[in-house]
Amino acid sequence: MSFPAHSQVVDASLPDKDILQDRISVYLDCSVCDNSYLRQEIDFVSHVRDPQLAQVHLFITAQQAASGGRVFTLSFIGKDRFAEINNNLTYTSVPTNTRDEEREGLRAMIELGLVSYLAHTGIAEGIRLEIPGEYSNNVQPTDDPWNNWVFQIYGGANFYEESRKGSLDLRYGAYADYVTADWRIRLRPYFNYNRDDYVRNEEKVRSVRHRNGFEGRAVRSISDHWSMGVFPSAISNTYENIDFGYRIAPAIEYSLLPYRLALRKEYTMAYSIGYLYRDYLEETIYGKMEENLYNQSLKFEVRVLQPWGTVRGGLEGSHYLHDMSKNRISLDTNVSVRIFKGFSVDFSADYDYVQDQLSLPRGDASLEEVLLGQRQLATSYGASLAVGLSYRFGSIYNNVVNTRL
Repeated sequence: MSFPAHSQVVDASLPDKDILQDRISVYLDCSVCDNSYLRQEIDFVSHVRDPQLAQVHLFITAQQAASGGRVFTLSFIGKDRFAEINNNLTYTSVPTNTRDEEREGLRAMIELGLVSYLAHTGIAEGIRLEIPGEYSNNVQPTDDPWNNWVFQIYGGANFYEESRKGSLDLRYGAYADYVTADWRIRLRPYFNYNRDDYVRNEEKVRSVRHRNGFEGRAVRSISDHWSMGVFPSAISNTYENIDFGYRIAPAIEYSLLPYRLALRKEYTMAYSIGYLYRDYLEETIYGKMEENLYNQSLKFEVRVLQPWGTVRGGLEGSHYLHDMSKNRISLDTNVSVRIFKGFSVDFSADYDYVQDQLSLPRGDASLEEVLLGQRQLATSYGASLAVGLSYRFGSIYNNVVNTRL
């Protein structure tokens, strides 16, 4: 039996000292929640600082819904005397919800999930469930006038000025998304304008860059493991010496696990082959002002979200078909692991082996072009590395929330 998100646990009071001693300990493991609010409102349990100290480990993840809202997956993992009690619930926050409405709905769903544990304690006698009358089998879903399409328009501007320098950054664009069980479609035009002004020897120097384009995809589900689609795109980028270019590429993806299980674990392999056309602003190092190209790529991805931590990684290789020496290999990883009580290690690394910069303009870049970021430079690789450690210790029971200065 399932209950709607508005079902609530009410009157979970603690009548006497014995029941106080019977309070269950809960570790709230959620990086996308208002944790202070949830700890404060769900005050009939003891919130602990480490999962090793909890009788119930509540692990919450969130994914963007097709409508623009968020779908929260709540995994209740029992420990000690609750070791055989594990539950999974979902809560969907519609895009029109305010932040307060979203966290209130999530609170109600957490309380509902805790009932199966509270039922084995002395607190059970104080629990009452309220299910609003409008939730009946006679309620029919309303018609969707947008037919599963969701649109978003965005824009922003940054302006900075002082006596000898200034800048103006503009960005705007739109998203159009269509998501069903069989189709996933996205159309996204985008526009970026960057201008920097400098005064040198009483002479004003202006640097202008733009990056405009379009990204799209139309992906069709074939089975619980296979999907295929097409990815069109267009671009105009002064930094990369591209006056205008476009690409169209079909692709196919295989998921090692069924897609329906991909909320917490995902292992995929995708292959793509495409046609490109490019018209350059300046003649390239290969003597081209325009060219027609074909390339292909193969990508492996892994994503694991578990109570012990998270792992995300991808390995992609691509090359142009006319010359396989024009290739690129990209590796990106992000790992966060809880080693022991309160101690976590975060690690991220990215590496690109670059041999496919076909759009580089002929001639040496001037110092001014390099400093102003007007021109892409030749490189054989790019790398980044980040490591972080965290350790938390102290009182394991503290439900008090204090937001004062």
